[in-house]
Amino acid sequence: MSRIKYFSVILFALAIFVACKKRDTFVDNSFFDKTFKWTITVPDDYEKVNLKEKGEIKGDTTLVKTTHSIVAFKRNKENYFSANYEDFSGDARSLDLKMKLKDFLLLKDIGKIYPKGQLGGYSTGVENVSGLDFRKSQITITEEGKTVATILIFSRTFNDKIFVASVVYENEDYGKAMADLFVQSTFKK
Repeated sequence: MSRIKYFSVILFALAIFVACKKRDTFVDNSFFDKTFKWTITVPDDYEKVNLKEKGEIKGDTTLVKTTHSIVAFKRNKENYFSANYEDFSGDARSLDLKMKLKDFLLLKDIGKIYPKGQLGGYSTGVENVSGLDFRKSQITITEEGKTVATILIFSRTFNDKIFVASVVYENEDYGKAMADLFVQSTFKK
């Protein structure tokens, strides 16, 4: 009898440990990430990409599978959103360089999907999301003079982490809608 109680207590403790360790939740159409206290609402016509399985965008898994993936969802194979973070320690000068480097590393991954693509344009600015300033980069990919894809990258530091939200799209309307979803999301302070 005491063995059953002992194993019950162990099992109960393990269940609590696993439940408390859960980093984020996706309930109905709202996603909440505990690390950044971030909530984003995703419409019904978007599909959540399961990061534990093979998250595939146009045949490539590198765009949604990073070491610290948070969430990814897509409208279809050509239009998707992903968020991740990276640990960071450094000063303000190295931060700007690190964020530019992240822009171009994502561009390298996009090159696997659009092998004939060329850099059509690159611009940076600031976007306010939930009262916080995010660095916003826009990169266009062209083939034979026509824009085939656009990448929007929103990034900022939170203590010792760089949060990165990426919107990759071929359809301008879908891209704007996904960017708006991020801009309307909330971070609790």
